[in-house]
Amino acid sequence: MSDLSQRTADFCKRHFGGLKPACAAAGLKYSTLHSQITNGREIPFSSIERLCHAAGVSLEAFRSNRAEIGVIAPAPSATLHRRAAAAYSQALRDVQNEMLRMGGDIMVDDVLNWLHRNDGRLEDFDAIRERVDLFHELKPEDRLMQPVRIGRQSLAARFFEIDALEDYAPKVGQLDSSMIANSMAAHMCVQRTKQYQVEDIMLSALVDGERLNIDYRRIMAPVTGLDGVPYTMVFAHVL
Repeated sequence: MSDLSQRTADFCKRHFGGLKPACAAAGLKYSTLHSQITNGREIPFSSIERLCHAAGVSLEAFRSNRAEIGVIAPAPSATLHRRAAAAYSQALRDVQNEMLRMGGDIMVDDVLNWLHRNDGRLEDFDAIRERVDLFHELKPEDRLMQPVRIGRQSLAARFFEIDALEDYAPKVGQLDSSMIANSMAAHMCVQRTKQYQVEDIMLSALVDGERLNIDYRRIMAPVTGLDGVPYTMVFAHVL
């Protein structure tokens, strides 16, 4: 059992008396979470969020395994709301980093939840920043996707061993022309429709003389920078 699995099991026992009542309270499927815990599989960040919400505790309580002492909040105000949002965002970042350290990962649902919560605007972005790639919108003369940023822990960075932005074109450019054309068509579709796509991809490629094979689920979504500039965001998770 991984550290994350053990912490999740302990949290459920401490706050709910066991895994089954925890799943019932949080609206999670017991068999799925039980399998994730007992087999040391990845536990989505969204599941941890739902367990904390059902228990009525903050994400920090899960991360630290400490009981919380509550205080009565003052009357609502714009300043208070901004401070609360900042504190919650920091808690998200802390828990995400802790989960990654313990072998966890964000999942497709986590990214979709982020997209809906922020309406595609690159706010509260730290929790997923290093697991996604950002691209400029394609122009008619482009022959390859144009990255703005490659996340250090994104699937592309790991699969193609991309350490810097300038590594992208030499690595990805080795793909078969039909694979590149399909990917560019997906980018263009997202740009045109302004709707995200979720697609399962089977990729077999020869990169730097080595045959690489991978099946993954990809989210491609239109997003907007804080300055209003449109980008295309890509997240991929191995199946």
